[in-house]
Amino acid sequence: MTVVVETPASDGPCAQPVVPQEDSTTQARSKRKSSYKRRSPTPPHLKRHKQFYMHEGNIIIQVENTLFRVSLSVLHENSPILQSTIPPIQSGSLPLVGFNDKCPLILREVAEVDFVRLLSILFPSQLQSPKKPATIHELLSVLKLATSFQMERVRAAAMLELHQLPIDPIRKIAIWEEFRLDPDLLFPSFVELCQRSEPLTLPMTMSLGIRNFTKVAASRDYYRQRVGCIECRRTMLSVEESQKIAEGIVALVFAKKPMANEKPLL
Repeated sequence: MTVVVETPASDGPCAQPVVPQEDSTTQARSKRKSSYKRRSPTPPHLKRHKQFYMHEGNIIIQVENTLFRVSLSVLHENSPILQSTIPPIQSGSLPLVGFNDKCPLILREVAEVDFVRLLSILFPSQLQSPKKPATIHELLSVLKLATSFQMERVRAAAMLELHQLPIDPIRKIAIWEEFRLDPDLLFPSFVELCQRSEPLTLPMTMSLGIRNFTKVAASRDYYRQRVGCIECRRTMLSVEESQKIAEGIVALVFAKKPMANEKPLL
């Protein structure tokens, strides 16, 4: 994803004078301030988002054909990428872009639906209903954009929410590997794979990666040596006993320990 800040030419439609070094009169200064506060007409091909075009916002962002008005300080607080890309608004001056609907800050290669989900995490008070990203698809949408913007707190929150959802262990491991999430949270997934009787297919192996596949295969072999055949497991071992054996093997092979459940941040 690329963040594009379009700096207008000096004679372009977005060009706005920065407050001069010397003001001739107080009346001229007031006139400039009042002209900044007036909202310019929204271009016909753009629309304002119903929830995230906030009156108290101080930066206007365009994603696809939708305008968002949000707090720049919140974006800076959460994203070093945006902090370095969009300079803070200096007192007594106007930003080159993002100060009205005709001159928004444009984010390229960002989908509107993904950006709305991200803003619902950053500005939860703006939600008309207490609905936040909750499905696997929605949380992955947030995770992808938060990763692009290096929003570590949002990444951690999305990760913990995903950890609470029923995700197939192979898919979960693939997600964790793709986004470099906390590997300790994968302990239950490896334990489940250790106990599965179904063989690992080639697509499963490719999703796991060579390193994880090798360890999963080893843990499954150790597990079968300990518990014997499937019928023996069903007649001689309880579910709790089988679970404990699998956990011990995974802890040994992966050199990990189960982590206590953490409260989701979202």
